Amino acid sequence: MNLGVSTYSYWHFEREKMPINHYLEKASRHGFSGVEVLQDHLEGLSLSDLKEVKRMAFNLGLSIYAVSIHNNFVNPLTGSRDKEVEMVKRWLNVAYVLGASIIRVNSGRWRTIESFDELMKNKGKEPPLPGYTEEDALRWVEESIRSLLPTAEDLGIILGMENHWGVSGNATNMVRLFNSVNSRYFRAIMDMGNFIENTYEQLEMIAPYTAMVHAKTYFGGGVWYTLDIDYDRVFSMLRRHGFNGWVSLEYEGREGYDSGVLKSRELLLKYIR
Repeated sequence: MNLGVSTYSYWHFEREKMPINHYLEKASRHGFSGVEVLQDHLEGLSLSDLKEVKRMAFNLGLSIYAVSIHNNFVNPLTGSRDKEVEMVKRWLNVAYVLGASIIRVNSGRWRTIESFDELMKNKGKEPPLPGYTEEDALRWVEESIRSLLPTAEDLGIILGMENHWGVSGNATNMVRLFNSVNSRYFRAIMDMGNFIENTYEQLEMIAPYTAMVHAKTYFGGGVWYTLDIDYDRVFSMLRRHGFNGWVSLEYEGREGYDSGVLKSRELLLKYIR
């Protein structure tokens, strides 16, 4: 396995965002060989802007292995879902220019709980929109993924659905989608910290489909919650299922970014090595 870091580990949607070179330099200085770039940290998306980011990463000895975006396919309006699909297509092309092999996508959620803090208090669960069911949401997500597959396959980039919130916050839903779509270009990004309930049982369910892993750490206590992760159990699970790809650190603690990331790297290397 290879250990990389997400630029999210240096910015938790709070305080001022820094230029992308700031996060790349930190990743390199902290001893990582690869980086996952969060959508929010790419200021310009022109071809020249993206080539410059790729050049900076190369000069720092970093592989850009993934791009992480925010999307939502759980919407009853066909036009809104179509816009989301087109947005993801644009980001697939961004990932291609940067040299990434996987792009993190979400299933999306109902947004009947507007505040993310409130959603976290409710363990990521929210009711459907009136008049709709989770079956509707699953159908919308599958249709959207199928619309994206030709572009993903053409560019050679995996659509990595994370066990985030909404439809993909449930392992049964994820497995159903993977089996129904049945494509090598639609796989799981396993987040160790996003199945708050029945954590290991649900991680086990998506392990056979996993193409990349988000390793959560919480030094200083979690920003939204702290999960006591049994890393030995999770990494043993991954090895049993033949996983040998990128483990991407998502540091989500309250301790300072520099010290928290360095402690996280030291912790995770024990299990990766």
